Amino acid sequence: MLRLQMTSWQQYNDKASSFFESYIGMSFDEIFSDVAEFIPSSGESCLDIGAGSGRDSAALAKRGLKVTAVEPSVEFRALAKNYHKDLDITWIDDSLPYLKKVSTSNKKFDFILMSAVWMHLPPEDRTQALHTAYNLLNAHGKMIITLRLGPAEPERVIYKITTEEAISKAKEAGFNVEFVNPIKEDGFKRNNVTWQIVVLTKN
Repeated sequence: MLRLQMTSWQQYNDKASSFFESYIGMSFDEIFSDVAEFIPSSGESCLDIGAGSGRDSAALAKRGLKVTAVEPSVEFRALAKNYHKDLDITWIDDSLPYLKKVSTSNKKFDFILMSAVWMHLPPEDRTQALHTAYNLLNAHGKMIITLRLGPAEPERVIYKITTEEAISKAKEAGFNVEFVNPIKEDGFKRNNVTWQIVVLTKN
């Protein structure tokens, strides 16, 4: 869902309603149960990169966090903004690897969430994406990345990724790796897809 080439989020424009209905019904608490202790409870600033349906942004806002949600898909963002219109969420049209609008706003965040985004990033953009996120975090801030482990799907601009590569690049960007959860089955019960979550901390 991020800078990805145009086609990488074109699918979310073309099938926004279908994707929205699929994602909004999944439980934030279940998805992030293994890393719940690392998610702030209230008062802190949060950046949700690739916010999609806004499911996670909404859950964070309900916890009392000050949420900025980034989503480059026009149609997806419109559905999410309308669905969550009663919550205090700032929506921004921006994309990795540079997040130019967010980066030039001079805002810093205590917590960054990048869920189901990494697999959309071309290999050449991944290092820059992590440097961008690192620079947007306050000192000692945390970042959570969810990783889709499975085959590439070129038609959806999904790349085959590994946890090891993500961790290596995160360390290169300056992050400390605080926690990696056990690999979990896919929420949609796809046999060839699993997920893993990495918790990073800024030095």
